[in-house]
Amino acid sequence: MLTQTRGVFLISPPDADAIQTLASDPAIAATTRMPHPYPDNAARDFIAAQEKERMEGIAYVYAIKDHKELVGLCGLHGIEKDYARELGFWIGKPYWGKGYATFGVKMVLQFAFKNLRLERVGSCALESNAASRRVLEKNGFRLLNVGPHHDPALKRPDEHIAVYEITRAQWLDSINTPALASLHPPLRKILEAELAAGNEIAETGGGWPEKDSVFIRLKHPFRTPHSPPPPGVIYTEPNDPHWWKADFSTGKPPHILAY
Repeated sequence: MLTQTRGVFLISPPDADAIQTLASDPAIAATTRMPHPYPDNAARDFIAAQEKERMEGIAYVYAIKDHKELVGLCGLHGIEKDYARELGFWIGKPYWGKGYATFGVKMVLQFAFKNLRLERVGSCALESNAASRRVLEKNGFRLLNVGPHHDPALKRPDEHIAVYEITRAQWLDSINTPALASLHPPLRKILEAELAAGNEIAETGGGWPEKDSVFIRLKHPFRTPHSPPPPGVIYTEPNDPHWWKADFSTGKPPHILAY
């Protein structure tokens, strides 16, 4: 999954040296449950273990990269049926404060809900780690509770853990709300009629081809009559197998409601 120069890529053996270097920084252990000192060859052992768990379908760990440079990790762990017990992440200290964690969590949640079709994803952060908690909350996670930890690897007995969760419905709300709020009024009326008739939103997007563009794709063909379309709205049928079959659109900036 790639966005401009940033992307997330399944971890592999060539990532081991970069992971070993970043994870050995004591600042990582201070803000996560990572051990310190980080054992020799721990990165290679971790990658081998994750590749095995990936084959079993119980974990997927991604390297967050920018211009091919590894800046941190983000992944799903403890997957069972439609639930992932934990989405975990960390960013190397030289890359803090640059939005990499928010980006990585966003991409991995997309994989969790769109590709794996999960219904719930859990996560947690040290209560004292305000930055990680903010990343989770910006991505739509809801705080469930804060309490003592039961992790023998965490050598700070007085540390508390903030436990979070996000459901598929909450994730959809968090990603769809911006597009729905800015959709041109005539298209919003068509969309409301479609949703009332049982249609569903498959995806939303924006920012292309213009900064204020909005795109919404429905899961099913249009179910309500809209002929002729409202003033200022154009109806077309591209029937493009790589894009969509039909759409209603408006002018500047272009807003599109398609299926």
